[in-house]
Formats: sequence, C-alpha cells, structure tokens
Amino acid sequence: MRRPGTVDAARWSLLGVAVLTVVSGLLGVVLLDDVRRAYISAYGGMRGGDEATGAAIAGVLAAVVIAVVCAVPALLLGRPRNWARVVAWAICVAGAGCLSPGLLGGGSVTSPRLVDRGAASDEIAAAMEVAMPGWYGPLTVVLAGASVAGVAAAGLLLALPASNAYFRRTPAPVS
Repeated sequence: MRRPGTVDAARWSLLGVAVLTVVSGLLGVVLLDDVRRAYISAYGGMRGGDEATGAAIAGVLAAVVIAVVCAVPALLLGRPRNWARVVAWAICVAGAGCLSPGLLGGGSVTSPRLVDRGAASDEIAAAMEVAMPGWYGPLTVVLAGASVAGVAAAGLLLALPASNAYFRRTPAPVS
C-alpha cells in the first residue's frame, strides 16, 4: 500500500521538531558568554560561570536526546507498523506537555533554574534579562511554539482516516 501524504507530513513534522530542539539547545552554546556573565553577576563570582557552562552542556545533551526521540519514530513511520504510530502519538503528547512551557519563555536551556545554594531563580532571571540580546526571548518563544505546533500537527495527522487505513492490519488472504 502506498504511504499517504498525511503520514509523510507527520514524519516531516516530527523531523522538524527534532531540528528545532537542536537549534534551541545550540542557542545556549552560541550565547554562552552572555549566559556566563549573567550567572556570574547573579552568583557574585566565578561559581556562576561554572553553573552557566553546566546548564549549556545539559541543554545541548537534552536537545540531542529530544531530537533522537522525535527522529527515530518519524523514520519508523515509513512502514505501516501500528506500534510505531502509537509510539509517535505518545511522543506527541509528551512533547506537547514538555515543550509548552517554552511558550511562556521558560523552556530554554539558559532559563533560570531553582538552585539549592547561591543565587535565587529570580536573581538569575533578572541577570539574564540584562545580559541576553533583545531578540533572544522572542526567538525562544517562537522556537517553542513551532515545536509544540509540530508535535500537535504530527499527532493529528496520524489520527486522520487516510493514516488509519495505512496503519490498519490487512488480513492474510485465505486460500
């Protein structure tokens, strides 16, 4: 059976989300000097620079994991295997829940975290607002919005009748 366009669109949507998460994670590395400056200011010393570097590394690693989690099912959807569609749906639901805080500006790797010692989250947020370029906040919201839209679109596309027919198990011919 020929793969319908709805399944192809869902695959491309999930692959797009994978790319967007890597771009978001790399923003923390590209802007590491600004992030370090903000954390050093909030912590009042070099310990903040170490925290910022750790946050950037963790963000890139998380982005790569999310990218793999989105890309592998997208590739597996190329065959009419219903279990791959179920896995993709689960990833879409989890992705919408996990990526949606970014719509409020809190989903970036450089966002302030609750820390056990040192600077409070609001101190880090204030320092980040001063140190980061003006385009950074709106860009992270756009990336998060596009990612949430991507996982939502993929989930909906996989639920359409054309997709259902593709993933439906065909009975073996009786001879």
